[in-house]
Amino acid sequence: MTVKKIICLALPLLISCSDKNTRYADTRYLEMPPEMEVVRKPSATPQKASSTEEAGLGDKVSLFYSKQMPVIKIKKAFDRSWDIVKQALVLNKIEITDKNRDEGVFYVLFDPDTKSSDESGIFDSLRFSLFSDEYEASTYKLTVVWHESDTEVSVEQLSKKEMSLLDDEDKGAVEDDNAGASALLIKRLYKTIKHDVPLNH
Repeated sequence: MTVKKIICLALPLLISCSDKNTRYADTRYLEMPPEMEVVRKPSATPQKASSTEEAGLGDKVSLFYSKQMPVIKIKKAFDRSWDIVKQALVLNKIEITDKNRDEGVFYVLFDPDTKSSDESGIFDSLRFSLFSDEYEASTYKLTVVWHESDTEVSVEQLSKKEMSLLDDEDKGAVEDDNAGASALLIKRLYKTIKHDVPLNH
């Protein structure tokens, strides 16, 4: 095939490609799509995790006086109340020297002169330093018992006779009929149970 023939065949092809196709240039009669209104969804704000775990039984715990001694009443079953009292003792750093769940009894070594966790202000520190030798550490018996519709927690200081029955070598000092110290212990536990004991969901 000669060059002349190739040019003759390719020329019409080149001309057809170079022609501007104007069939679709006029768009006046084409249907335009409707304008859509953009609706933006409000961005979901992630819920912040609670910075502090919910704590304290609130109105599910109350303080009553029986024979002039305070008694804690917890509106929970015995098993849950036992665990709550144990948590309150741990939070207050009160040493548990012995316990018997079947009898609902804790034996604890408590010094009323030790500062509680909520006594952190300047005034409380001053008061603590001025009156820090009012009591001696002693062993107390905490009784946790189910009574009608709630669990009752009471405390008594052990007598010398009761102290002699304990196996612990370090039984603490004994101050007979020291109702003030017993009341301080039960009130401290009450405040902790009401406001600070973590709730298990």
